[in-house]
Amino acid sequence: MWTDQELDRALADLPTGPSFSSEARAKALGRLADAQKVVPLRAQRRRRVQWWAAAAAVVLVAGVAWGATGGPAPAASAAAVDRLDRAADSATSASAQTAPGQYFRTTSHAWSLGAAETRTGKPLSQLQETVTETWVPHERGRDWVKVSTVTGQTKWLVGSDDLVKREGDGGLLTPAARTREVGPCGDFPTDNGQLGAGAVPCDERPGDWYSPTPSFLASLPHQPFALYERLRADAGQGGPGEMLQMAAGVLASDSPAELRARVYRALTFLPGLDVTADAVNLDGRSGVALGVDTATIRQELVIDPAAGRLIGERLVLMVPGTDMYQGLAAGTVLDYTAVTTAVVASPGA
Repeated sequence: MWTDQELDRALADLPTGPSFSSEARAKALGRLADAQKVVPLRAQRRRRVQWWAAAAAVVLVAGVAWGATGGPAPAASAAAVDRLDRAADSATSASAQTAPGQYFRTTSHAWSLGAAETRTGKPLSQLQETVTETWVPHERGRDWVKVSTVTGQTKWLVGSDDLVKREGDGGLLTPAARTREVGPCGDFPTDNGQLGAGAVPCDERPGDWYSPTPSFLASLPHQPFALYERLRADAGQGGPGEMLQMAAGVLASDSPAELRARVYRALTFLPGLDVTADAVNLDGRSGVALGVDTATIRQELVIDPAAGRLIGERLVLMVPGTDMYQGLAAGTVLDYTAVTTAVVASPGA
């Protein structure tokens, strides 16, 4: 369990990062306020930045240089470039954009790390399952729908049910629950508190990489290297790991197929990006994991090159765990999310 002082220190160590809209910043701060007891579940992958992972991943692996503006070198590995080029070619062959009256549905099935301590200070770590479905209407000013489900299913990494019964869970365990929220333009109560309070009209919202709006998508450069440079600039000191998360926000959105292809090709310039696995299975789907290393964390995107779609993300611990990762071995998957998208006629109940 993190104390208030430890949380303050972690936040103070975070990089400057991109300058997001006041709306996006308010949403992020609202989620951080809930993080003081245990590491939070990733209830809404695309919009939620894993601040704890970013804090642990500030220092890059020695020898990986990035941020050069003179050209594309050093770039991703040849294997990563090959997979990204295939994904870009596939993305342009099909579009999943909505038509008037339709909805873009995103389903995020996540197993996310929760960490705490027992009454006697023994570490507890487990993966906790959540499913989040979001329906975004073609006419973005209409009501969006979000259904969030904490399934109650867990996988112990450190600790056990017996230990928790004897010494308590430190606030780690979360009961099963399901919530359905409705809000115009994605103004859900859990994100923004009281709906309509100071809301900016939907078509005037600038958006960002994590909450892309049509105006934001239209502002992105058309040349792949220029798009890479935009990613790099907006990431600030966040580095390649954050750039992957930012790109994922666009790849999982209702963005034009041509833009998704550009994002894939922009990532071919990302230093240190390499193929980490050619047969990652998420929810029964196989894909290719592309990742970058930091001192402690490996951030990965999982894509289906044949379909040109992002199908998930993973975080992998690179060193034996300390502090909140105490007891975890190097190579432990800390978090993984399977993402599916579809165009549908109506939102779910």
